[in-house]
Amino acid sequence: MSFFRSVLLASFISLLAALALLFLGSAMGYEEFRGGYAVLTIDASINDRDLRSLLEPGEYYFGGTPVSESSQWVMLDEFDSLRRIPLDQYSSRIFPFDPRNDGYADKVREVFVNDNDRFIYIPLMPGNWNSKLLDKKFNELLGDIPYTVDYYGIGRPLALFFIVYAAASVCLLILCYLNRKVHRSIVNIIPMIPVLSSLGFFGAAGIGSAAVLFALFIMLKEPLNELVNPPPLREKKLNFKVIYKEIILPFRFYWFFLPIFAAALAILVVFSQLKLLFLLAVSGASFAVFFFSLKIVSTSGIDHRRFNPLMIMRRKFPEFVFPMYILPFVAGAFFTMFFTPYMSGSFDYNKKFDTIISEQSYYEHLTYQASFSTRQMGTSSAAFPDFYFDTDGLPSMDRMRLGQSVRMSDFPAFPLRHLMEFFNNVNNGVKTDTGTGSTGLSGKLSLLVLLLFLFPGFIANKLNEKAPKINFDGIKRFTGKLRLIGLNWNKALLYNKKNYYAPKRMPK
Repeated sequence: MSFFRSVLLASFISLLAALALLFLGSAMGYEEFRGGYAVLTIDASINDRDLRSLLEPGEYYFGGTPVSESSQWVMLDEFDSLRRIPLDQYSSRIFPFDPRNDGYADKVREVFVNDNDRFIYIPLMPGNWNSKLLDKKFNELLGDIPYTVDYYGIGRPLALFFIVYAAASVCLLILCYLNRKVHRSIVNIIPMIPVLSSLGFFGAAGIGSAAVLFALFIMLKEPLNELVNPPPLREKKLNFKVIYKEIILPFRFYWFFLPIFAAALAILVVFSQLKLLFLLAVSGASFAVFFFSLKIVSTSGIDHRRFNPLMIMRRKFPEFVFPMYILPFVAGAFFTMFFTPYMSGSFDYNKKFDTIISEQSYYEHLTYQASFSTRQMGTSSAAFPDFYFDTDGLPSMDRMRLGQSVRMSDFPAFPLRHLMEFFNNVNNGVKTDTGTGSTGLSGKLSLLVLLLFLFPGFIANKLNEKAPKINFDGIKRFTGKLRLIGLNWNKALLYNKKNYYAPKRMPK
């Protein structure tokens, strides 16, 4: 296989791995749209249960069961037990003057029916952000029923993240082409571009982690190349002893830098939205692609192994050439951090959600219903005191504890918690976090760790330029007078230190 075809094959394998990782990231909820609600507004005269039956076939498409009046319930003390009463049936079960009517049901009903309008809240799954497709689906399900819909959701400029990554990748390709004669084996980095693209889900932190992984692969290409493509003299004798002697020990300073790379990735994970499990999956796939790239590119040829120069003298310290190649990704990470537009908690910026029910109101409702049978009539707060049998066998009043205690763990959690928290953030204009990591100042400062891979590398390269060095990555050809001098010096060493080009002395 030709060299060009081998690079294409390695890139194709990397592309397949990238597609799998993109699908995995989308399935894990790293899409542009991180969920939200579509709020349908329909005339209140239309029965809620009929509307829910019409919307039921679209639950899988939207991503959740519609939240409406008929899907909610309230608790009611029936003296022998507490019973759930569907919200749309509550008014037919309880009269307004019934002392058990604590007003909580009316508050909840205002969330779904208000001013002759009925509201149905449909959860939207991650990735379901295209309003035109959603409108089309609602038209199919509701038919001729008139409605309006507003979309509330948490979003990220995912397209911008991948555009920045693509621009940085193009710059990397240009740098590889311009330095192809200086750093020949840098071509093995090209197939890594597709497989690391899925880190674009995480914006600046993802692009920064891609820069760290690129730097890691560029630094380790020499020892890993000897591991994947051992010299012919020891190709059949490869074992742990040989690996330790020929790869681990000679390249020991390379391995000493690995904790720095691991620490940089750990900082990005802790202080940003970068997910550890997804980063491990991308790292594992990228290592597999890199090993495959080293194997197939270095062995590409027609009838023989591709020429791969062996180092007569191994470097004691790594050659820090990666700062130049990762610079586009570092710049892209900082560009994303500074220029990503701040997005509100809602795509609908002009509307406010008026009816908010606190979780405390729900627990007060539970307490009232659970202790209704022991309460004094005519008041909503006072309760009959508890009595206990004293040491003399007579009942005594417990003045320290009035009324029976209600354990909230015995009851269901607040059913509208997610909906209320979501729209409360919308009303407050909160920049809702799209992940579990910190997105504040600490998340931005974590990107400063990328500078650790730029400035020391450039300083080391400046020092290497002043010191004599041997070029193993590219073979320099010496011509002219300099080559003759080298040949004369070798002959002087070969023939008993006699220089035959020097003038001979005449015997006295």
